[in-house]
Amino acid sequence: MLPKINVELGLTPFDIVDKFKNTAPVDLVGMARALNINVDLNASFKDPNTSGSIRRLRDGSYLISVNKDHSPNRKRFTIAHEISHFLLHKDIIDQRGLVDDAMYRSGASRNEEFQANRLAAELLMPEGLVKSFCKAGLTKPSLIARVFGASEEAARIRLAQLGY
Repeated sequence: MLPKINVELGLTPFDIVDKFKNTAPVDLVGMARALNINVDLNASFKDPNTSGSIRRLRDGSYLISVNKDHSPNRKRFTIAHEISHFLLHKDIIDQRGLVDDAMYRSGASRNEEFQANRLAAELLMPEGLVKSFCKAGLTKPSLIARVFGASEEAARIRLAQLGY
């Protein structure tokens, strides 16, 4: 069941995100939908290195488009990254969108890309969940990657960020 945004309760987007950070792997598509962001997992891009984009549609809603040819783990990171742009940089997302590719040639600055990548790591592999695995002695990057639907490299970086 997806958490619903309830303006009357004064929930912020980060409150909604927190509701998804209790189980692994995190339901990133569900998280996006709870934030009123549609997700297209079958997008094609002129540049095959483009991982995805987020843009505001004419009706004011948002759409994350994910490269259909990328691996499932890459798609998950891309969704987390684009949600991060929505949470952190919503004011610069327009109808042209923000496009993210392997070379970071998007409309966002390097600092905005760095911020989105850091938050994406937290959305994909929440600190509390990763630490609970590590406290149980499960610290292998390959295991963390498998449990959270991430690449081994992303898991290795996340474990290092958290001191493991």
